[in-house]
Amino acid sequence: MIRLLRIFALLMAASMLIWIAGCGDDEEEEADTEAPTVASVSVAEGQQVAGNTSITVTFSEKMGSATITVSGAAGATTVAGKVATWTPSGDIPPGAHTLTIDGEDEAGNSVEGAVPINITATAPDTEAPELAGSKCDPKDGADGVDPADYPEKITLVFSEALSDASVESVEPDFKFTDELDGDTLTVNFLQYSMPNETEYTIEVSVKDNAGNTADITYSFTTMAKEQ
Repeated sequence: MIRLLRIFALLMAASMLIWIAGCGDDEEEEADTEAPTVASVSVAEGQQVAGNTSITVTFSEKMGSATITVSGAAGATTVAGKVATWTPSGDIPPGAHTLTIDGEDEAGNSVEGAVPINITATAPDTEAPELAGSKCDPKDGADGVDPADYPEKITLVFSEALSDASVESVEPDFKFTDELDGDTLTVNFLQYSMPNETEYTIEVSVKDNAGNTADITYSFTTMAKEQ
């Protein structure tokens, strides 16, 4: 019996060694050798941009470093995960400029496929963003909104692309997540269904790419219950 137990223990030890060695092989196989790519840029080819605009670039993966340059303009690049932001040191001189993008992911792979983008700088933007109420869904100030039309989310649309938007309060309160994409903020419900005969008020703090900020109030009212 003791001999059998010893044999069993030796077999278990050998199995563990094989498993550990296999794990080591998996780690080597999973080494990141894929080059990051540019997923999106806050400006487009040929676009006119305000002279005090910051430019954001989103990559396909987290970056270890990134360099964004605008010809003829001074600025600095900061990196946070997949997103790199170029902020001008002063106003971008009016006229034509070329934006270039470079960088490396956390494994040291260099960016591939990034092409220069030609932009034209205009006067600085000093106007705060506003709510584009008629483009929101439901529309800002709408009455008689059918909760059945909004089982999962509502969307707020603004007058320009934003660099940041934060939902400060929701009345009545409910759990949600929010996602900003350009000029649109989506509020996703988390296990929540809107009731009838309820007025909603959402307070949002926003900032555009030129650093102008605003506090926005959005509201709508759901319809009465059918008799």
